[in-house]
Amino acid sequence: MYVHPVWRTIILGKFRKENHMFRSIGIISLLALTAPALAEGPSYNYFEGAYQRVDIDDNLIDVDGDGFSIGGSIELAENWHFFGGYGSTDFDFGIDLDELSIGGGFHTDLTPTLDFVANLAYVRLDASANGFSLDDDGIGAEIGLRSMLSDSLELAGFIQYIDLGDSGDETSLRGEAWYSFTENFAVGLNVGAGDDVLRYGIGARFYFGN
Repeated sequence: MYVHPVWRTIILGKFRKENHMFRSIGIISLLALTAPALAEGPSYNYFEGAYQRVDIDDNLIDVDGDGFSIGGSIELAENWHFFGGYGSTDFDFGIDLDELSIGGGFHTDLTPTLDFVANLAYVRLDASANGFSLDDDGIGAEIGLRSMLSDSLELAGFIQYIDLGDSGDETSLRGEAWYSFTENFAVGLNVGAGDDVLRYGIGARFYFGN
């Protein structure tokens, strides 16, 4: 689910001597397909790490950067899970952005291999550039689907909304594909798109409690 999430993201839109402001941005994706009845449903017990690339292009700023993210999820009860994640990205012009999210979610099976997921999280952002630093926090919410197309292949898609109060809000899409080589290890691709932001990456996921 997360992100990668959750997380999952807001980026520094304009960071100049005459004006420092945040421009909100999110991530999310295409809805997943239903799966054959032979596979089991998705797991909510895992931790993961990923390399990520972020490209921002609007009428105020055109920058790109790369970094990493880590996160995890644990199932608390039959239909509830807890998750958290942290990411750090280094952009052009010395702009650095750290993102933290932590929250909980509800999941329920629509078919034996397809789950509906709803998540709510606290989100915190810390940015720095050229001796300046800014931070902001808010609420993130997302709904989506996780689908096991086979015992080894999972597709997931989410619609995400982030509200940072005076800094603004953003709706975006996030999609993921995970391939499991063993019961406990998978590699995956993720892509997210907001109004002016494209984020993509590759990562590894480790399942436990299976």
